[in-house]
Amino acid sequence: MDYNIITKKIHKDWNVFMENNKDELKNILEQIYQDDTNTIYPKQKYIFRSLFYFSPMEIKLVILGQDPYINGEAHGLAFSVPKKHKKIPPSLKNIFKEIKNSYPDYIIPSNGSLLRWVKKEKILLLNSALTVIKGKSNSMMKIWEAYTDKLIKFISDTNNHTVFLLMGNFAISKSHLIDTKHKIFTTKHPSPLSAHSGFFGSNVFKNINDYLDPNHNIFM
Repeated sequence: MDYNIITKKIHKDWNVFMENNKDELKNILEQIYQDDTNTIYPKQKYIFRSLFYFSPMEIKLVILGQDPYINGEAHGLAFSVPKKHKKIPPSLKNIFKEIKNSYPDYIIPSNGSLLRWVKKEKILLLNSALTVIKGKSNSMMKIWEAYTDKLIKFISDTNNHTVFLLMGNFAISKSHLIDTKHKIFTTKHPSPLSAHSGFFGSNVFKNINDYLDPNHNIFM
């Protein structure tokens, strides 16, 4: 485990948070990598990728996920997979379908990379657990959750007005960390298990876009 590799690309404006929680993070990383027989996703250099590209003050929208994909496709951004990974995960596929429900002209992408949302639109794709053991969902949530809860609260405290999208009961349970000065949108999780019970037809992406800027579609 190399702390510098893991943190070196984080945008400098996160330094206050990173320094204030440095000892806790080092303890987390020691727990994660103490058993070298485990395969951990994503790669170390991508664990904090969601914090690479912009300042916390620039965040337009936070989309909160649960934990990374478990089969090697995780690349440090919640719900997203690398462009070269042609199989779009089911929850992300349903996100694309719901965007198209609201915007019929939307062309569903041929891959699952959401990097454009991040780089161009300042959308923070944050998981509550930043690592996972290969093949084992939620295997490291208990290690990470207190830390990422602090991160969510830091975003809430630092910004004056940010939009949060909380999909599913787990994400919605984080509402108490977010100050009322911010705008929270909630919906069912886009998983195939729950998408048909309130996610599809929610128009949540159109509602968010109209709230932020009806003249510019951040999702297209």
